[in-house]
Amino acid sequence: MPAHVRSRLLVALILSVLPAGLAAQAGTPDAAKPKRDSTASRPGRLFRSTDPVQVWLEADFKTVFKDRDSTSTKRYPATLRWLGEKGDTQSTPVQLATRGHYRLRICSVPPLKVYFDKEKTKGTLFGGEGSYKLTPHCQNGDRFSQNLLVEYATYGMYNELSPISLRARLATITWVDPKDPKFTITRPGFWTEDEEEMAKRNYGKVLMQMGGNAAEMDPKQMALTDVFQYMIGNTDYSLSYLHNYRIVQTDTSMSYYPMAYDFDWSGLVNAPYAKPDYRLPIKRVIDRLYRGGCHSPEMLRETIGLFQAKKDAIYGQLKAIKDLTPARLKEATEFLDEFYKMSADEKNVNRELRRVCDR
Repeated sequence: MPAHVRSRLLVALILSVLPAGLAAQAGTPDAAKPKRDSTASRPGRLFRSTDPVQVWLEADFKTVFKDRDSTSTKRYPATLRWLGEKGDTQSTPVQLATRGHYRLRICSVPPLKVYFDKEKTKGTLFGGEGSYKLTPHCQNGDRFSQNLLVEYATYGMYNELSPISLRARLATITWVDPKDPKFTITRPGFWTEDEEEMAKRNYGKVLMQMGGNAAEMDPKQMALTDVFQYMIGNTDYSLSYLHNYRIVQTDTSMSYYPMAYDFDWSGLVNAPYAKPDYRLPIKRVIDRLYRGGCHSPEMLRETIGLFQAKKDAIYGQLKAIKDLTPARLKEATEFLDEFYKMSADEKNVNRELRRVCDR
């Protein structure tokens, strides 16, 4: 496994960059907010609907996809077209940049960041933000397309549990390269909300200092996110190194709120390329391992209660995807079933999620 991948899963080092001794408030931000612009709590227009959006992306993809440097700042001209809310086709010039790390190296269609001209997109589906991340299908083949649909659903599950989470919008993308007519393909993908826009929705800001540790996080949000990572079978993250994590501070609380993202290495998605770090005591990503912190029995009881209350909504995120095959739906559902079977017994919860308290 490459060194940069191994480094993602280093045990969290407490670097003491974030101020300590903060007064952690119970729960995520709620109605106790001062009066302000009501639009701040609304997501961008693209994320106000869960209906898949049909888009066409046209560019010299042979050139774009050659850029596999994770530090590259190059942007490439493209045209984005989409089916409007009234059935009309709209278009705008955009710029594309490749992004990511592992998928950037192994995917024939790598993750992209799409940059917009705000003036040209004003009042449209893509108006408001200067850029959005676009996650494509990675490789041709049904398994990759199905995995992407499950990964998209995972964002919706997180949304059901906490507002401190990125919105996503499913898309049917037709990739067009004028220089290579044979390249044209149509596959699923999804857009994700800008991190700063998510923080703005929650009347806060994203903090990029590394060194945060679980003890400095809002206890409810930390417990929720730890259990969520366990539910989906994800071990590919580090709060201290901000690997697949961001930290949000709101203006109505002195607490810090952790937010997880990027779930393609989870057991729920079960991507062909995903493998646990060799130092972990599991061999497959579908083998769950709790990597969260020590939470009191009372906190875990409350957290598990939330997951139980949201069970139908969580399963509903998968069932709502019409292009998910019955076989893939069954596989993902059974993976969630294992978590809910475990969480129905408090002894099992304490055994699986509180063993870290004995260390």
